[in-house]
Amino acid sequence: MLGLEVLILEQEAGRRSDIERALSKEGYTVRFAQDGPSLLAELGSHPPHLVILDLDLPGNEGMALLATARSLQPALPVICETELPEVEPAVEAMRRGAYNYVAKSGSASYLLETISHALERELMAVETRQRAKERRVRTFDDPESLAAIDGILSRHDYSDSMLISYLQDIQKDLNYLPQDALRFVARRLNVSLPRVYGIATFYKAFSLRPRGRHLVHVCLGTACHVRGGQKLLESFERELGVPSGETTYDDRFSLESVRCVGCCGLAPVFMVDGKFYGKMTQEKIPEVLSRYE
Repeated sequence: MLGLEVLILEQEAGRRSDIERALSKEGYTVRFAQDGPSLLAELGSHPPHLVILDLDLPGNEGMALLATARSLQPALPVICETELPEVEPAVEAMRRGAYNYVAKSGSASYLLETISHALERELMAVETRQRAKERRVRTFDDPESLAAIDGILSRHDYSDSMLISYLQDIQKDLNYLPQDALRFVARRLNVSLPRVYGIATFYKAFSLRPRGRHLVHVCLGTACHVRGGQKLLESFERELGVPSGETTYDDRFSLESVRCVGCCGLAPVFMVDGKFYGKMTQEKIPEVLSRYE
């Protein structure tokens, strides 16, 4: 199940049933608000991922609810429905922050497509989590792997003062820091496990999850942000099919954002495996990624 919640305020019983059936079939969790006050109460206590709002409520209540809902939850996508779509109400709905304006007579597939576009990032995150569960996570408690880690520790005579260097070398060899490896390091150096975990989680360069063969860093510093850094990040998310902070299913790429990479004159900038790409555009991303296997 997707686990994404859609809150619906629809006065027509038949339309409510049609929407619920279509969304439930796709794995969405459907909730209903009985009226305007209950809709606003739900937004305050248990915000959904998306709202479908009937604009045909009496007394122009639908438009007023749209404005209030957007003020309560500015990032919440609201899809407005109406029996008789007209240009002026559509313009007004979009002005008040509606994500889209659709006709009730439209097909269920169109509504589902509109919802999937509105929840693109959330759906991407769900897919990544599902694939991560299916992925077989490697362990490193076999003698050969532990012997390799022991060899790294022996380079500096098992000195706990070299703990950061040890972790850097282990991550270089394994591409991340498995929990088994951290436990082994703590036992072998006779230091506390919280100390090892503290270092592994404090430094952003370390990762406790498997990373891809190639690491993509998109700069979101001030200069890059102003010149389209956020758009670059969103393009990477669409191209790779994972949200920032995740790894592609084939372990080819890991995508992360950073605050500044120190070359503001080349903004917007991203890096792949430490190589800088400056003054980039969204259109160039596929060509750059094709260079890395």
